[in-house]
Amino acid sequence: MTERKHIVDALIAPNLDRGLIYTKKCGWVDLGHANPAKGASVLWEEIKNEKGKPSAKAGYYRISYSQKMGTKHIKIGIVKTYDLKKGMKLEQKKSVALSIFLDVSKDFETMQGNWFWGIFTDSSFSAEDLVSNLIGFYRAVEPQKQFIQICEPVSKKEALHIWDTYGAVGSNKNYRTTPYIYPIGESKNYGPMSSSLPPLLNTIQPAKQGILFYEVK
Repeated sequence: MTERKHIVDALIAPNLDRGLIYTKKCGWVDLGHANPAKGASVLWEEIKNEKGKPSAKAGYYRISYSQKMGTKHIKIGIVKTYDLKKGMKLEQKKSVALSIFLDVSKDFETMQGNWFWGIFTDSSFSAEDLVSNLIGFYRAVEPQKQFIQICEPVSKKEALHIWDTYGAVGSNKNYRTTPYIYPIGESKNYGPMSSSLPPLLNTIQPAKQGILFYEVK
């Protein structure tokens, strides 16, 4: 569960892989979720290089992708399996990878919000979760681009002011990959507002299940 104490100085955010920052263009960003090494990179490498296992269907290969939480010794989470068409173009692979990534991300957030885990945490669909996950995906697929800087981070002082004025991220639920933006340097008279992500975080569209890929149930 993300707390106020996790807010870090955005001036050094590109060099950190954990902590919470606020940005002008992407709202709250959890640097742990936005770290591609946490899962998006593994998924992308499997799909880009077609490293999955053989599928029962000719012309396809099979992968499994998971998101988990817990301690070093005990973890729970979501694991889903998909069959993907061999020989897709690179842009098709990006679209399929994003669709799988978001599918598992949303199921994982839903799991966190069930009656049992809701007793311990309010982090399910927290304001920053899906947006941060999406940033992590783009950082995995296009590592040469500075997506954190593109989001325009603000200072820790400004981030703390937003938290104290508009409430904890867990109290502002966000079920989409569009960010919540809060007014900076103003009194509490409105907010949060749903906004669009920067164009560079909207260049890949998730593919629909069908010929290119489908979930194996």
